[in-house]
Amino acid sequence: MMGLIDRFTAMFRQQEQPSKTTSDEVRRPGRASGTLDRFKVERSRREIVEICRRMYDEDTRGERTLNTLASDAVGSGFEVSVTEGADVEAAQAEADELVARLDLAQRLDDWARLSFRDGDSFLELSVDGEGLIQDVTRKPTLEMHRNSNDADRFDDPTRAFWWSDKLWAGQGPGLDAVWFAAWQIIHARWHHDEGSRYGRPQFAAARGPWKRMNEGELDIAIRRKTRSGMKYMHVLEDASDADLEAYKEQNKDALDNPFAAVADFFSNKKGMIQAVQGDARLGEIEDVVHHIRTWWVSSPVPMSLVGYGQDLNRDVLDPQKAQYDEMLPTARKWIESQLLTPLLERQWLLRGMWPGGMQYAVTWSVKQRLVAQVLKDLAEALLRLKATGLFTDEVLLNMAAQMVPGIDVAALLAEMERTEEVDEIGRMAAAAGALSPGPSPGGRGEAG
Repeated sequence: MMGLIDRFTAMFRQQEQPSKTTSDEVRRPGRASGTLDRFKVERSRREIVEICRRMYDEDTRGERTLNTLASDAVGSGFEVSVTEGADVEAAQAEADELVARLDLAQRLDDWARLSFRDGDSFLELSVDGEGLIQDVTRKPTLEMHRNSNDADRFDDPTRAFWWSDKLWAGQGPGLDAVWFAAWQIIHARWHHDEGSRYGRPQFAAARGPWKRMNEGELDIAIRRKTRSGMKYMHVLEDASDADLEAYKEQNKDALDNPFAAVADFFSNKKGMIQAVQGDARLGEIEDVVHHIRTWWVSSPVPMSLVGYGQDLNRDVLDPQKAQYDEMLPTARKWIESQLLTPLLERQWLLRGMWPGGMQYAVTWSVKQRLVAQVLKDLAEALLRLKATGLFTDEVLLNMAAQMVPGIDVAALLAEMERTEEVDEIGRMAAAAGALSPGPSPGGRGEAG
């Protein structure tokens, strides 16, 4: 009896039958050490991901940067609208049920954040006998491997990914490896270079500055602890070692008590106590600030938004915020293309619907605090756009839905159509009343 995996794999193999191209006839140059090359890639990837995870786990700046980016990119949620296809209502129902069943509005935030941290996310689909995706689980990034060729194509789509707890040494997956077909795994790759197997973490290029920044901050902390306190030099002229030890024993209570507000010392020899000030240059940290700023170049989130805005004014902050806001649609588009769209299209395929024959769109709700001025500006902007005659009511409502959570575009459009029908009936009745003959001026009936 065919299992669920074999059944759905056969379905996807029927759907995916690419035709031959000219590239298939070009023989790629062979590599004498292809296995060694793969091992080097995996090893380098592990080192990069582990350092970037340290940035996230040990540095609040790295954690907050990725959390802010993921949260702002996902915003207040999204809506999927199917507009064309063989069965629009059925496709729309499948999409809505999938979003609600998997709680995608909440989980997309986590998947995006971990993808930014690791560079990759491997999401396994759990499908029941009816073809419904019941759950999605994220597999360990460094234990999952992509079994693609040098052109990053799957030679065997039924063995596209494998998972093993053992450290891969380039000698093959091993007998304990768990294999996955291409349709079972959604491989989301952040900062992906075409032809490479894996993505790159957000802070991959910032490893050097982060190391120097950490070392500099540690040096400053140690220096401040060991050199900032005031010290005292006790000078006893012509004192022997025995005299010094006797002096220290006599004043032991004052010497060993760092919290003494007043300390009295006693000596029967000519001498003095001289105060030695602590290091007066401990505040010079410009070199460390330079490393912090260099590290932050890899962050799309401005420093001023996560606690480094003390030296900025609005003339600097406003352009930085505007640049960040312009970058968010790019991150949002990545989430849509790498996470959301593959999930929706595989659900439609599993239910026997061909996504290639559909037209659908994802509308994102922008996270913004609603105040009276925002609503006033939005209303004025929509009125001016409507006055141009270039935008339909549906487009304008979709724009409003991105700014104001809770707007049901479909319900409002239906209400507008019903209102227009009522108005049209009223206009027709009024026109009919104007055309009907009225009573004669001379009274009722005819003159006889």
